[in-house]
Amino acid sequence: MPQKLPPFWIDLLDRSHAINGDPVHFPLSLTPQHASRVVHFGLMFPNLPAPHNFLNIIAVIGQPRVRMFRNAHLIRTTASDTANLLVGTATATPEHFKGYSVKKDCRFATDSSLLQFGNDLVLEGNYPDFTLRRQGHDFNLELQVHATDKIAHFVNMVGGLYDHWSILCEYRGHIERAGSITPVQGLCTYEYANAAANISLPLYFFSYQIINVDEKTQVLFVQVLGPLGLPVQRRIYVRSLDDHGGIYSRGFDFTVQEYEDRPVVSPEGVKMRLPRRFSWRVDDDNGNELITIAGDCNGDFKYGMAAGYAGSYRYEGRFKGKPIQGTGYIEYIDCR
Repeated sequence: MPQKLPPFWIDLLDRSHAINGDPVHFPLSLTPQHASRVVHFGLMFPNLPAPHNFLNIIAVIGQPRVRMFRNAHLIRTTASDTANLLVGTATATPEHFKGYSVKKDCRFATDSSLLQFGNDLVLEGNYPDFTLRRQGHDFNLELQVHATDKIAHFVNMVGGLYDHWSILCEYRGHIERAGSITPVQGLCTYEYANAAANISLPLYFFSYQIINVDEKTQVLFVQVLGPLGLPVQRRIYVRSLDDHGGIYSRGFDFTVQEYEDRPVVSPEGVKMRLPRRFSWRVDDDNGNELITIAGDCNGDFKYGMAAGYAGSYRYEGRFKGKPIQGTGYIEYIDCR
């Protein structure tokens, strides 16, 4: 059975478990880019109306050395000058994933109050209010995002080597596909990561999932594996609009019961099998079932979540003893 916290040697490097749930650690200043750093901005919106199912805005500025997050095929000048952007839904267009020259194609304010990727996306504002705009494409959007103070720290490594967090947000606005406009609103998450560009960690499997249990409550699933399937992180985060929530790993289990018939091959040449049917669960601090999920993927995985895939799934399950169902969001990379 997995331990409640990571092994002690991981605890020495990663202090995230010690600061989770404490809003005073929220970094109000977000650095958009530096030659010695790799930066990630992301907004993820689960449980959208069909046929969209989900929306993710995932930007990586600078190319990391970690294989499962790197898009070397996009590099035309240098790794630090290369950014990539995913604007993904189940109805994605061929232009949903692109690479950019940071110097030639992008505009980044030093305080991150403006992030512009070519003519493809604008993210602007300051905590706690942000605006997302995409115009002039087959898929467009305009969304107002309001961030809470409910933060989940995934990684907080010593010496500033790597910091990665997710903050619970509310949003409203619309998305547009081929002229058809769909109003949307609900819970989403805003993510930020900042890492030293020369870090090369031996990571081989990653899955991140989001479900909105109800109009106030969001659950985050994280599993990261290293060499020989060694667990680097296995956590379930629960938070709501009126509660900072908690982190759980007791009784953690993630099992893929069925994979897609054919493996996919990424633009980086990595062959991987994507899940079709899976389940996951975790207990609360007293050893009682906290959440159990059975998921069936919608077959809408799209490349561009770093060097992996993102999509959606239909789920049924239980949360704190009550039945739940809906559409979840899943990121998946398997380089084993």
